[in-house]
Amino acid sequence: MLAGLGLALASFHHASPWVALGLMMFAMSVLGMGNGAVFQLAPQRFGREIGVVTGLVGMTGGIGGFYLAASLGWAKQATGSYQPGLLAFAGLALLALLGLTGVKARWRRTWPDLAGAGGALRL
Repeated sequence: MLAGLGLALASFHHASPWVALGLMMFAMSVLGMGNGAVFQLAPQRFGREIGVVTGLVGMTGGIGGFYLAASLGWAKQATGSYQPGLLAFAGLALLALLGLTGVKARWRRTWPDLAGAGGALRL
């Protein structure tokens, strides 16, 4: 949510480039924290498939980093502004939040089964 908000706010024209830079740094920091959180959750949810899941998370982060630059370039070329690209990326961040919110309850119910016979989560 914070990443989407930061990117949406950064998409508007600001009087100072420092404000825009600060908003972009905030949004990228929040996306980085989210990536770190996913890497911490991966072994808890996918203990047996950790190698595959870690690879998929890293690949998805790379695609996200590529998509941001590509969407900004496309937006600038098509409209003369970076705003549509930033808003598209903000929308994707919010879509990801909705998707994770939808599976959160089910994942929490199934984690004890995945952790093993003791039912405790490995941290």
